[in-house]
Amino acid sequence: MFCDFAQVREGLLFVSSGGVTRSLRDELPAPIGVFLAMVIELDRFEAQQQHTLLVRVIDEDGKELAEVNGTFEFGSPELLLIDEQPSIPITLDIRNVAVERYGPVLANIYVDGQILHGVNLHVMQSPNS
Repeated sequence: MFCDFAQVREGLLFVSSGGVTRSLRDELPAPIGVFLAMVIELDRFEAQQQHTLLVRVIDEDGKELAEVNGTFEFGSPELLLIDEQPSIPITLDIRNVAVERYGPVLANIYVDGQILHGVNLHVMQSPNS
């Protein structure tokens, strides 16, 4: 989800003003002004492996505005309760990603090369401008 602020502390995701769907900008180009927060859920077998994360932020024409990639792993699944699902909270500070036009922006989230989810944001002209 897009939000005003997000952080991970002690394995917990903290989100402020989550569920942002619009980014109001007086003029363009301008920074997008949001964080991206997510929780990746794994099964017990996947928890024992290292995984790749790729996030591509694109505009409505498919132009790439940003790309963030890295790796993550859960750690020892022995620490989990029998029916507990391993999950990894992740935040990305993309506030300074520049947008050059009004319209939809999509953040595609890939884990191990497979698209996991897409999150939409509409960059709109501020009504005060």
